[in-house]
Amino acid sequence: MKTKRKPKIRKDKKGEYILEKYFIRGKQKFRRIYVVDGIPADEFYLNNADPITLLQDGEYELLFEQGY
Repeated sequence: MKTKRKPKIRKDKKGEYILEKYFIRGKQKFRRIYVVDGIPADEFYLNNADPITLLQDGEYELLFEQGY
């Protein structure tokens, strides 16, 4: 029984990232997904942002979802 491997975390000047591979029209492309504490940066931002930060960044939909 095979288990899914954890993605390798790589580093560059901007920080740590996971290299994601995908195909478009038969050609392989690469996408860097930057991570913070092992989770994607976008998900980390959504989980840890306070209402003031969301307001400053214009994320009004997320404010309404959280009840502010």
